[in-house]
Amino acid sequence: MDSIKNIVSGVMGRMSSGDGGNFKDIQAVWAKVSGDKGSRVADFKDGCLTINADSSMRLVRLNLNREGLLKELRQEFPSIVKISFKVGAK
Repeated sequence: MDSIKNIVSGVMGRMSSGDGGNFKDIQAVWAKVSGDKGSRVADFKDGCLTINADSSMRLVRLNLNREGLLKELRQEFPSIVKISFKVGAK
C-alpha cells in the first residue's frame, strides 16, 4: 500500500497538471483526512462531496466535524465547496 505522502504527492502532481485528480484520489484523501473506516465517498458532483456513513451515530460525529473536514479536504481539492453526509451504503 502506498504511503499517504506518496498518495498526496501524486494528487498534487495531477492537480498542478490540470487533471484535478479523480474519484479514487478523493477517496484516498477522504480516508486520510477523516480517519474513519465506517464512511466512504459516494459521489462528487458540482463541488459537493457526498459521504455515506454506516450508522446514524457516525453521521452525527461527521456532521460535528464538517467544517474541519471540509477545510482539510479543500487543501487537496479546492473544487470541493460542500460536504453532504448520508446514512447508508451505496
